[in-house]
Amino acid sequence: MDTIDGLPLHPLIVHLVVVVVPLAALAVVVAALWPRARAWMGPTPTILALIGLIVTPIATTAGENFQERLGLSSPAVDEHTSAGDVVIVGAGCLFGAAALLYLIGLPLVTERLKLPQSVVAALDVVARILGILAAIAAVYLVFRAGDTGARAVWGA
Repeated sequence: MDTIDGLPLHPLIVHLVVVVVPLAALAVVVAALWPRARAWMGPTPTILALIGLIVTPIATTAGENFQERLGLSSPAVDEHTSAGDVVIVGAGCLFGAAALLYLIGLPLVTERLKLPQSVVAALDVVARILGILAAIAAVYLVFRAGDTGARAVWGA
């Protein structure tokens, strides 16, 4: 399915990626920096990151189909395709970091694993750092893909 009601799927689904991935990144950063917010948000950052991880390959596949259907080939389009192909890496890292940040905060998990408090504290610091780094990377990759796509379409 390349279209929805005659409209190309790629530009439609890309907007979901452009909204959900940065929103998930923001939620992960807030969870990493503010423990009370992490407890309040619960699995929300992880769920947002999972949605971003799911819709990203749909957007890239739709984009490749759109490119093929229109017969587009130019250095700008190729740069956009390359930039879009790596967004999945950022979305995957963001999901992994969000899940780790959520799980390390669950007493059930740490109690079941019988981890010493010092290990839990160290894992928490690592999860926070990974979450922030993954958020930055994911937002940058989405921005880069979007920017190169806009330049390919509008020639700016």
